[in-house]
Amino acid sequence: MLKTYKFRLYPTNDQIEKLNRHFGHTRFVYNYFLAFSRKSYENTETSTNYYDWANVMKKLKKTDKYNWLKEVNSQSLQQSLKNLEIAFKNFFRKQNDFPVFKKKSNNQSFRVPQHIQLYENESNDKYGIIFVPKFKEGIKVRVHRKTDKDSKIKNCTFSKTPSGKYFVSIIFETEETVINKDIDYNNSIGIDMGLKDFVILSDRTKYSSPKALLKYEKQLIHLQRNLSRKKKGSNNRNKARLRVAKLHEKINNIREDFLHKLTKTISESQADVFVMEKLNIKGMVKNHHLSKHISDSGWYKFKVFLKYKAERLGKKVLEIGTFEPSSKTCHVCGYKNKELKLSDKNGNVLNVILNMIEI
Repeated sequence: MLKTYKFRLYPTNDQIEKLNRHFGHTRFVYNYFLAFSRKSYENTETSTNYYDWANVMKKLKKTDKYNWLKEVNSQSLQQSLKNLEIAFKNFFRKQNDFPVFKKKSNNQSFRVPQHIQLYENESNDKYGIIFVPKFKEGIKVRVHRKTDKDSKIKNCTFSKTPSGKYFVSIIFETEETVINKDIDYNNSIGIDMGLKDFVILSDRTKYSSPKALLKYEKQLIHLQRNLSRKKKGSNNRNKARLRVAKLHEKINNIREDFLHKLTKTISESQADVFVMEKLNIKGMVKNHHLSKHISDSGWYKFKVFLKYKAERLGKKVLEIGTFEPSSKTCHVCGYKNKELKLSDKNGNVLNVILNMIEI
């Protein structure tokens, strides 16, 4: 089984400079070869791939203009090219939009695929050290969760948030296996996601959303207004930007903490199967009256968290079709009420989730 642990880093000033150099170089490589592939297709009508880009990058490193690319880990630069190739594949599979250029103001990251060593402090101190190529001294890391000593590190990803914090996500290959059990499909729970109540289960249990964005909306508007008044490129603007970024980070942390706790509670219940509706979230957020509330809820993350936690316990998460008339169909007799409106749905939530189980 693969497990990912995310730990916060506390680098020194020299290490911060090296980390920022890695972020900048990998971002440059991604943007350079994105432009390279576009121009290549416009001029020759032929597409390029990872191997073409890697050969060009070797030649770039030998030139005086781009020899500074040798300052960072070459495997991290290669991984940036692989990420670009994946982005193109997802676009051609119609799973994502066309790749766009990366910005310095967004989240920064780079991956180290091998030669990683993590040393944990065996005492009560939760701080450890991680060693990676191009960093002679280990980087201080807060290991807030104990890892399996027998597990093998597959790769790690360093990242920097807009608020200026540094993190490392380490993927371990453990000896743990997914629990195999006989699933009783009759032992199931229907889950209906909404806005008034975040989740309503078929056993009539309701969970309310923390609505973190609405809670801090006035404060966020005030900080964003102050940011818009600052002169571009000034130190005061950067300070204002950090205040906005920290508040956004706080809102996201509240939302994710709620989702992790809720999905853990639901996945560890007595049910073997969890049934929910497959929502077209991308289409729903186009409704300007509900888009802010839908985005604040975090429905997609809820599904992702619930799926992987249920699968580790040997359970299943099933989704019914987006256009399945579960709201209009009676779960007892099967009668379909074609005249039922969206405004009437709140009074028929139990029918909806009971129908999910029957379907």
